[in-house]
Amino acid sequence: MRQDYLAVGLMIVLAFVGTVAFRVSIPAVAFYTRSVLEASALGVGLLTSAFFAARAIFAVVSGGLADKYGYRVLYFSAAAFLLNAAIVNLYAATTSLPGVLLIRFMQGAFNGIAWVPVQAVLGRLVPKPVRGRVYSIYFALGSLGGMAGNAIYAELAEAPIAAVLTVSAISFAASSALVLATAALVRGLELGLLRGGARRGGGRDSGGAAVAAGLLGVVPLVIIVLGSSMFNSVIRGDLIYVYMNEVFQLPGEVVARYIALSSLIALPVSYLLSWVSDRVSDAASLRISLGLAFVGALLIGSTWRELALVGLAMAYGGFSGVVPVTRRVAITKYRLGGTALGLVNAFGNVGNVVGAALAGYLYDIVGVVVVSGVALPILIMTLPVIASLAAAFLAAGSRKVRE
Repeated sequence: MRQDYLAVGLMIVLAFVGTVAFRVSIPAVAFYTRSVLEASALGVGLLTSAFFAARAIFAVVSGGLADKYGYRVLYFSAAAFLLNAAIVNLYAATTSLPGVLLIRFMQGAFNGIAWVPVQAVLGRLVPKPVRGRVYSIYFALGSLGGMAGNAIYAELAEAPIAAVLTVSAISFAASSALVLATAALVRGLELGLLRGGARRGGGRDSGGAAVAAGLLGVVPLVIIVLGSSMFNSVIRGDLIYVYMNEVFQLPGEVVARYIALSSLIALPVSYLLSWVSDRVSDAASLRISLGLAFVGALLIGSTWRELALVGLAMAYGGFSGVVPVTRRVAITKYRLGGTALGLVNAFGNVGNVVGAALAGYLYDIVGVVVVSGVALPILIMTLPVIASLAAAFLAAGSRKVRE
C-alpha cells in the first residue's frame, strides 16, 4: 500500500478514535455538573464555551505552524492528545464549577493544537478533485466517533463517572499513537507537499499586507462558519442533553442514543453534500446544507417531541455538510492554507463559545416560552443560521474552486 494512502487512512481512523475520546465524556460531565455540582443551564453551557474559547485561540496558532513546519507539527498534535489523556480524569476529583470549566478550557487548548494540523496535512495529501469527499469521509468517521461515544456513555450511564473518564483517557492515548504513526509515514514521503508556506506560493508574500489581502476572501467563509457553529454548539454541546431531558423528560441515556442515531443519519447526507461540492460548486453545497440545517433548527424548538427529534437529525445532516466543505475551500483556495484553515476553525470555535453561552443564558431566563410554535431560545438561536445562509447566497466565488 502506498504510504500516502496509508497516512490518509490513519488520519481517518484518528477522526473516529479522537472523537470517541472527547464525546464519551461530554454527557457524563454535563450531568455531573448539573446534578452533582448543581450548576445552572448557563453553567452547563459555559462548559462548551470554555472548550471552544481555548480551541479558537490555539487553532489559529497551530494553523500557522502547519504552514511553517509542515508535517512536523504533527508531533505537537501527538503531545496534545497525550496531555488530554492525562487531564480528563481530573473531572472526577473536581468539586466546583470553576474547576470543571478550567479542565474543559485546557481540553480546548489541547484540541486546538491537535486537530488543525491533522486536517491541514490531510488536505495537502489528497488530490483536489476528491478533496471534498475525503474530508467528508474524515468528518463522517468523526461523527461515527461521536455516535460511538454517546453509545458507550449510554451503556455506562449508571456507572461512576470515573469509568467513563477512563474510556476517554485510553482513547486519547490511542489517538496520540495514531498521530505518531501518521507523522512517521508522512516524513517518509518525498512529495514536497508539506514544506510550509514557501511551497505554496513563495516566501515573498509570506507576511504583512500581502498575507492579509490574500486572506480577505476568507471573510464570507468565516461568516458561514461563525453563524452555523453558534447553533451547532447547542446540538453538539453539553446543553442539548439537559434541554431534551428537562423539556421532554427523556432519560440521559435515551438522549444519548437519539443523538447517536442523528449522527448516523447525517453521514450519508454529509457525503452527498461533499459530492456536490466536488462536482458542482462549493456554494451550491453550502446553500443546501444551511437550508437543511435551518429547517431542522426550527423543528428542534417544537414542543412536539417527535418533530423535535426529526429536526435534530435534519440539523445534524445540514451542519455535517458545512464542516467538510468549508475546510475544503480553506485548504484549496488560499495559498496559506494552514492559516486559512486555522481561521475557519477559530471562528467556528468562537461561534461555539458565543452560541453555547447565549443558549444557556436564554434557557435560564425564558425557559421554553413558545412563539409561533417554536421555543423562544431555539427561535433566537436560529438567527445566526439565517446570517450564514445569507452569506452563502451573497458570497462571491460561487463557482467550484478551480483545480
